Amino acid sequence: MATHNNVQTGVMGTYDANNAYFMADGKTAYGYGATTLFTFTYDNEMVSVQQDAQGTAVSSYNNKTGGTFTLTINQMSPFNKVLDELADERRAGGFPIDACDGARHYTGAHAYIAKKPDGGAANEAGERTWTIHALNIVENSVL
Repeated sequence: MATHNNVQTGVMGTYDANNAYFMADGKTAYGYGATTLFTFTYDNEMVSVQQDAQGTAVSSYNNKTGGTFTLTINQMSPFNKVLDELADERRAGGFPIDACDGARHYTGAHAYIAKKPDGGAANEAGERTWTIHALNIVENSVL
């Protein structure tokens, strides 16, 4: 097995959470959850393959570029109000998003809040999980 962090290759990289951010409608999120800022998942695979019983196959390229951001915000963060207002507004055409996870930069002009997060109270401040669907995501490496 190869050693990837050695004298010849150097350090693979350094992650710094201060380089990660999420912006909705030009406003930067703050007051994230204790361990997770946000996650991003593409909604579709890039290619699908079908085969018949005899092994004849066809591949189909999918050109959909939509994705889902899951944003974790502390329940006491004032940014919840920003997202609340965007959810209530239901703006035609959505709102723009801009996000960076330290390795990749994502932008999208049309984002929509799927639903408001569930609430609750406990022994200490909890987290609110926002689900945001975005269309036509443009992604670039920042490494």
